[in-house]
Amino acid sequence: MRTRRSLPALILLFFIAPFATAGGPLVVGGPAVGNRPAFGKDGEPFIWNTAKMPIQYRVDPGPMSVTSSGTTVIDHNAGVERVQNMFAVWQGVSTATLSYSNAGPLLPAGSYTGGDLKTAQQFNDVMGSCNAGKQNPVIFDADGRLLVSLGLPPEVIGFNSGCALDTINGYLLSSAIVMNGQFQDGINSPGSTRVNLELTPNAFDEAITHEIGHFSGLDHSQINVDLLLQGTFPCDTDELAGLPLMFPFAFCQARKDAGLPVLSPDDLAWISSLYPNANTGDSYGTISGRIFFGDGASQVQGVNVIARVVDGSGTIEDESRRVAVSAVSGYLFTGNPGQSITSSMPQSFENNTGGDRNGSRSTGLIGYYEIAVPPGTYTVEVESVFYAFVGGSGVGPLSPPIGLQTPEFWNTDESAFDFTLQRSTITVHAGDKVTDIDIILNNNFFHRFDGNEDSGAVFDAPIAMPELFIEDTRA
Repeated sequence: MRTRRSLPALILLFFIAPFATAGGPLVVGGPAVGNRPAFGKDGEPFIWNTAKMPIQYRVDPGPMSVTSSGTTVIDHNAGVERVQNMFAVWQGVSTATLSYSNAGPLLPAGSYTGGDLKTAQQFNDVMGSCNAGKQNPVIFDADGRLLVSLGLPPEVIGFNSGCALDTINGYLLSSAIVMNGQFQDGINSPGSTRVNLELTPNAFDEAITHEIGHFSGLDHSQINVDLLLQGTFPCDTDELAGLPLMFPFAFCQARKDAGLPVLSPDDLAWISSLYPNANTGDSYGTISGRIFFGDGASQVQGVNVIARVVDGSGTIEDESRRVAVSAVSGYLFTGNPGQSITSSMPQSFENNTGGDRNGSRSTGLIGYYEIAVPPGTYTVEVESVFYAFVGGSGVGPLSPPIGLQTPEFWNTDESAFDFTLQRSTITVHAGDKVTDIDIILNNNFFHRFDGNEDSGAVFDAPIAMPELFIEDTRA
């Protein structure tokens, strides 16, 4: 999930995630456990089958946006063009094998026999066909009434929901996107009886493009989180350039409005990692390693790891804030391996027998990370995943996230007693695989979690937790 922050208007975007998030890829395969069969390919991300590209989606035949009185603001053809442009952002990545195609109008399903989809029953029937893997619906809720009829607040601008998986071969099979056209009707009346909020076209399109990232198999990423804490608007351009479109909260001006491409270096690197093509090896190298507790032996899952380009002296831009790629340690490992404590509780509360089906049980992956980076010279640092990134706004496999006492950089004399801000540089060429960039955490009182730990999911928010968007309304 993402949150856009700058008062006064509160806008919500839902990311409904029936599968676990993983801090890079959205869904990761896991092994057979007990009587439960294997879930995809152990330790490998679920992706769309590249042999069956393009991914075909189907669009609601109705208009994209109308006023409450029924006046059309954005007709169907204009809406389809914008949707195609949103998908084209991801398809245009030259280092990724990924393509999409508009296959035509929504297929009939149950009570939905064609035309503008308007009712909750029609929505449920179309989503049933998505869950059966029959279509990837893109639904226009032109005036916001459909989402309200589904019990969602009028502040929701849309959502993505994964529908079906090929759990044998590890493929995504179907997914759905719903968008609230009320945010494009030209009316901004947050104080009215029926709340009606407005987004700029670029902000709206980037919000839905974020959801297409989830549709394509990407989880959230955390880079330049300090920008969120500063709370200034407009955001600094250097910081915004490195802020992933897949950051959980949206709180800055639209990237396009700042003269930036829609996708950050992190977005480009991750979609290229999931869908590599012949250009990928000529454009990226990798940095990998493990994060350890202070004992230097026990691996730490759930730590955000960032590789930043060293700032050059010949430009006015701060490249270290602009060019950065991240991964969460243990993103390929299960967030909940299962233990005997909660499994003895009533199943309605949590039955933890066998743990989570998502993610590998290979212990060598508990603290492992791998980051694809463009050629350059980098530093590597670790930090906590922001405490508010939980549930549908989560980053990485743990929710709630764990906390580090201080951020820390990698250096060649790595130990539990080194100076945390001491940093060494790593030069990466295209095709390089730089390994064993391990970090031993300092100032950690606990060397490891005990055997009863799980992801904390027993206290977690509902899986359909809303993403908060707070959109600036100043001129």
